[in-house]
Parts: sequence; structure tokens; C-alpha cells
Amino acid sequence: MFLPALSPGCFSRQKDLALTSSGEKAFGIRDIAVLSPSRILVTDYTNHTLRLLDSVNGGVVSQVQLPGYPCGVCRLEDGRAVVALLDMKQLQFCRIVGDSLSLDGSIQVNDSVWGVSACGSSHLLVSHRSPGGVKIMTMDGRVIDEVDNQKTGKQLFQQPLNIAMLNSGDVFVSDFGTCTIIQMDRNLRIKQTFTSPMIKNPWGIVSVNTDQLLVAGRNSDSIVVLNPTSGTVTPLLGKTDGIQQPWAMAWCPASKKLFVGRAGDQTTLSVFTV
Repeated sequence: MFLPALSPGCFSRQKDLALTSSGEKAFGIRDIAVLSPSRILVTDYTNHTLRLLDSVNGGVVSQVQLPGYPCGVCRLEDGRAVVALLDMKQLQFCRIVGDSLSLDGSIQVNDSVWGVSACGSSHLLVSHRSPGGVKIMTMDGRVIDEVDNQKTGKQLFQQPLNIAMLNSGDVFVSDFGTCTIIQMDRNLRIKQTFTSPMIKNPWGIVSVNTDQLLVAGRNSDSIVVLNPTSGTVTPLLGKTDGIQQPWAMAWCPASKKLFVGRAGDQTTLSVFTV
């Protein structure tokens, strides 16, 4: 389900969602993945957990302890989720049955993985740091294709974080270190890059239309819409909307809700509707 082109003023702020119970250690939100209009997954870097949240009423429905520091998360077509464990250089699979989460095997990779996104039913897109780059790999960890600074001959990748994919198959990566959005084709060939004063240290990036992406600028306190075809960057949300240091972000097309995690407040998620 896609929307008409997004424009300033199209979002309305809703009640924030509580992430913690009384007395609980604050979250270290790194990424969000939508499961359904009433359930979302959140990676908690501080507590080494993957949490299933009630995205309507707030609160933790269930959680599973992870063996390392979780960053990116995405839902797979087979009903599982996969989490990037930065320090372990590992992709951890988790099974979702009803409202229960459990570990379901893992694969070792050679790099400090951060972002992860499904690429069809049998492949994953993974961003990694030290060195920076992006890989396409199978579910058992076999690398199909990859791109990095050595391959491009340019210093394009410094701190690549989240990954988004448009219907066209083009891949977009937010690079926190270079303040750049990098666009690639489905074979990871570089097509173009985008920078803007409105996108300082981009983090979250999600596709919301056939030709539009939402990007969270952590240090510009902004969420913008990027149109790769025209190259235009349009501000949508900012400080006056309660957006301060946004990073994790997810879009639910069924409920038309945008979920935003903020570095300055890791006890709640901001919620906006169209």
C-alpha cells in the first residue's frame, strides 16, 4: 500500500509509545521493524535484547536475550527476523510464533555488521563497518556480491548504517560518517549519491512510495523525504514536531504510521500518522 507523494504538513503526531516499564534500564534503540499494524520489533543495544512491542498501546509483549550488541533488524518472508550483531560479526535469526520470540540459529560473517534488509525470499542485504561496505548474501552466509571503497576506488563508505530498497530494486544506504545517502542498483553498482544540509549524519531510511524515501538526520534533528529521480530533499518533520536526534525509524503501510526512535529519549517511540 503506497501513498500519494509526501509533503510538509502531511504527518500528524500521535501519543508516544512507552518502551520501558517502571524502574527498567533505558533502551538503546538501534533499529525498528514492523511485523503488523499492532506489533513491531526493536533492537535494544543497551540490554542486548530483541523486543516485541505492542505498537498500538505500547509496552513490551515479549523479548529474547541476544549474545551480542544488536543493531539492524528486519522481518523475513518465512516469518522469522534477522538481527545484525555488531560486536559478534554475526547475523542472528529469531523465530516469531504468535507473541513469542526465540533464537533460531546464526551465521558468522567477516565484518562488523550494522544494517540488514531482506532482498527477496532467499537473500540478505548487509551493511558493515571497518571496512565500510555493503554485501548481498544468502541465508547461509555465502556472499553473492559486494561493494566497498577498494572496489569503487573512492571513499564512499565510512559508517554505512541502514538499508532501504525501492520497488525498482535500487538499494539505498545511509552513511552516518559521510552524511551521504548512497544509491546502488540491485547488483550494488553505484548510481549516485545524495547530500543535503537537512541530512546531517543520516541514520534511519525507509521506502514509503515507489519513488520516495524517508531519511532521519540524527544531527540535523530532521526527517526528510528524498526523491531519487528528481534529487529533491524536502523537510517533513523537525524540532517543532518533537524530532530531536532521530535515528531508528520504521514505516507501517497498513496503518500509515511512522515510528521514530530518538537518541535523546530512549524510553519512548514517537508515532506519526498520515
